[in-house]
Amino acid sequence: MLTVGEIFIGKAIDLDYQGQAIIKHHGYVVFVRGMLPEEEGKIKITSMKKHFGQGEIVQLLKISPDRIETSDHVYGSCNLIHLSAQKQLLWQQKITRETFKKIMDEDVYVHPTITDGKENHYRNKSVFHVMDSPTLALGLYHYDQKKLIPVEQFILSDEPSNRILSYLFINRVSVNSKILKYLIFRTNQTGQILITLGATKKEFTGRDELVNLLKQFEFVVGITVNINPNPNQILGNESITLYGENLIMERLMEMDIMINDQSFFQINLPVITKAYDIIASEIGKEKAIVDAYSGVGSIGFYLADLAKKIIMIESNHESVLMARKSIEKYHLEHLEIIEDKAEKVIGNLDGDILIVDPPRNGLMPQFIQSVLKHPFEKLFYLSCDVKTLTRDLNLLKSSYKIKDIYPLRMFYHTTSLETLVVLYHQ
Repeated sequence: MLTVGEIFIGKAIDLDYQGQAIIKHHGYVVFVRGMLPEEEGKIKITSMKKHFGQGEIVQLLKISPDRIETSDHVYGSCNLIHLSAQKQLLWQQKITRETFKKIMDEDVYVHPTITDGKENHYRNKSVFHVMDSPTLALGLYHYDQKKLIPVEQFILSDEPSNRILSYLFINRVSVNSKILKYLIFRTNQTGQILITLGATKKEFTGRDELVNLLKQFEFVVGITVNINPNPNQILGNESITLYGENLIMERLMEMDIMINDQSFFQINLPVITKAYDIIASEIGKEKAIVDAYSGVGSIGFYLADLAKKIIMIESNHESVLMARKSIEKYHLEHLEIIEDKAEKVIGNLDGDILIVDPPRNGLMPQFIQSVLKHPFEKLFYLSCDVKTLTRDLNLLKSSYKIKDIYPLRMFYHTTSLETLVVLYHQ
């Protein structure tokens, strides 16, 4: 029997949904971060439970040809960066299929993982922690989630974000890190950037100097301070504009979609629009569409030319505000957005097509019951968590049948599993 601290030689047989290697030692399962299938190594047991344990690599004895060596593996957000890009696509397809089998007890066909092939520098929104230091130092969490690591460049963030990162790394501003907690960068496809200072108070030491440094960049369109005293949240409800506008435009289907520092917008636009194209090809023309959890309305605007009517539902006030401004700007009278919780209003809405893009915890039971009682012709479920996705589909399957399952590689080098499922009423 293994004990904590013991070192043994093990061989990885697979990767789980968290990207951890699975090793079996005399029938006991040990999960190891950073190891790949077919690799062998000396493994140290770090914790144990009745049926499984956690281990860490002491030394690799046999290395997989699929391994990618990079220093970015230390970041907790890059928990699959050591696996080649092509194998990441296959891993996502496999995990998606296995999750459907485990939770729904169904052997389903899963399409090859959709990607645009851009492995690095794809994020149009990045959040960096302010480290406890007399001068501004930005960091990301180590994979043990216990400490922050200073970051000068980040492989997942896009080029404008990395330019700002490097500049701030060199030009250290004296700040009060007890008040300034985050820097949030939001960019668009043209390279503009909206920067938000996440702080517990409006005023803090170094704020004006920091703003003066940042506004020198011609691609900085706005700088805001977002005030949030809650340590469990990144953003609060109050934002104050310090420079430019609290607004950035993202081009989508010949329209400039308006986004501010508190509104939700997809983090990898080129890949998510591939999912929107699939939806567009499936719905036909002149349909009435209900788009739940709509954010600033990107799906609705993308489908505007096809639909007879689109009703969007969103509970985030800033996202609703941005969507309404875009609707008004482009005179889209057949688009409407309701500011409310989707589960409260879905039972009162009729339509041919339902599109849902819920947060990680999935659909509320009340929402599911409503769409079972008043079904739509087709349902498109965009998910950022394959476990809650399959849980919800298991409840919906009495009225809806799965047509297609598309894994989306929105976030290379991470274990985030984005999925589009197409269903029809049976």
